Amino acid sequence: MQSIGDLAQSFSLRRQSVELNRQMDRLTQELSTGRAADLSAHLSGDLVQLADIERALDVQVAHRGAARSAATDAALMQAALEQIQDTSTSLASSAILVGSDSSSTAIPALATEARGALETIIASLNGTSAGRSLFAGNRVEQPPLSSADVLMDQLRTALSGAVTGAEIRQGLDTFFDAPDGAFATSVYQGGIGDLSAVALGSGESVRLSIRADDPVLRAQIKETALTALLDDDALALAPGLRSELARDAGTNLLASQTGLTQLRADLGFAEERVARAESRISSELSSLEIARNTLTSIDPSATAGELQQVQFQLEALYTLTARASRLSLANFL
Repeated sequence: MQSIGDLAQSFSLRRQSVELNRQMDRLTQELSTGRAADLSAHLSGDLVQLADIERALDVQVAHRGAARSAATDAALMQAALEQIQDTSTSLASSAILVGSDSSSTAIPALATEARGALETIIASLNGTSAGRSLFAGNRVEQPPLSSADVLMDQLRTALSGAVTGAEIRQGLDTFFDAPDGAFATSVYQGGIGDLSAVALGSGESVRLSIRADDPVLRAQIKETALTALLDDDALALAPGLRSELARDAGTNLLASQTGLTQLRADLGFAEERVARAESRISSELSSLEIARNTLTSIDPSATAGELQQVQFQLEALYTLTARASRLSLANFL
């Protein structure tokens, strides 16, 4: 039977073993991470500065996410506008060429090209990023524009009674430009307000507020849709008038390229600001991480020395425990 002294010694040895193993686990973790396991003890209980750095890091990480999202959105919007400009410029050239011949038989081919162009323009403006519509203003949950077929059906109805160029133009202007016109009331389904500005930190923000009902973009859709209807039997137009309308549509498309180029330039300026903000945020994050590491890092050499000392103590404790166990067994026998 073990004596009271033996039991006390056994308990003391176990307690020391638990404590030394705990120290070894802590020191091993600190060596592998380079960071103090017990920050409160490491900083002598003063955690205010570390908490401030952690909060600043959280804010900068949020700004970095917002900047990355804005950069992605802006790049997609720029690609969409480029597609629209390339498409409308090509159609403008075709329309002017076809319209130069009052008896042109190429109107059907031009109208077919225009229908394809209209679908491309609408698809570009209905583009999304992470499930959010890019050109729908503050109504990002749905596409901003109805389909090309819906637009064509409504425009065909609106122009069906027109027989002169002036009547066609008046109907076209009412459809696309009037506040209560069909484009505003049924074709455009986005929001009437712009998206909120994206906060980029340091008092900076950027607003990506191009909408599909922007007058510049509406002009592209307007002239393209008219060109797409030039071979439509529902419109009782003389061949010469169809050619004249084709030429006018092409000329108007070319004239509106200046506005589209300016729209893209403004977006490019926003892209540049976002890129600068991303660089600034990255630099600020690096500085904050260095400051945090300075507070939380350990001295690898000193920690390795402590670990070696604990290992020596454990080995000595195991030797002592084994010896005590043998003595207890001898006493028992």
